[in-house]
Amino acid sequence: MTLRARVAVVLIAALSLLPALTTIGSPSQAAGEPSGTAARSVTVTGKVVMWGTRRPVRNIYVAAYDAGERHRLAYDYTASDGRFSITGIANGKEEFGIYVRGSRYGLQNGWVGCNKGVKATFAQACTFSAAVGLVIIKKA
Repeated sequence: MTLRARVAVVLIAALSLLPALTTIGSPSQAAGEPSGTAARSVTVTGKVVMWGTRRPVRNIYVAAYDAGERHRLAYDYTASDGRFSITGIANGKEEFGIYVRGSRYGLQNGWVGCNKGVKATFAQACTFSAAVGLVIIKKA
């Protein structure tokens, strides 16, 4: 076998080991999850509707913030049916506040409360860990 052929064989063997080497020591392997499993994240879903009519409101900014109210974790805008789906929140975040901004359309800005209404301050709001359900927004 020529030197060129030997080098080719060694390179092919080394390249075939790369997928196995990239999973050694990865967090998913350490946790006992199957290889190729993506890091887990939480998706928060809900629907923004008008107070009184319960009609869906579209294009409303909805964001999830950490429970300290300082860091935005992720956001979405409501679809034509009022639904939103905030994805990519790290699984380690157990609770977070939901902020809605409707002022662009003459509606409230604020934090989602336990009664699903919009509250002026984070202190008046509830924290969530998954599905929010209905968010009832009023005119500003």
